[in-house]
Amino acid sequence: MSQNSLPTNLPTVEKLIQRVNAAEKSQQKDIRISIQEARDLTGELAVITSKLGRTVQEIHAMLAEIRESTTNIDVKFDGGTF
Repeated sequence: MSQNSLPTNLPTVEKLIQRVNAAEKSQQKDIRISIQEARDLTGELAVITSKLGRTVQEIHAMLAEIRESTTNIDVKFDGGTF
């Protein structure tokens, strides 16, 4: 699962969150980011979205397997010594 794990840090996302927090504290009405910051942010969000989508698919597959294994019951009759 190491290939599918989320990155441990997302510097552009973290920087944006810090900027939003600072803007809220100073009661700014808006914030601006450069086009390079927007590209970096888009890249990080694409990675997160892709990996989370894959994880959701894996969860759905596991749930389907669980559902199938709990609903399918094999019953075998043995006539014994009749």
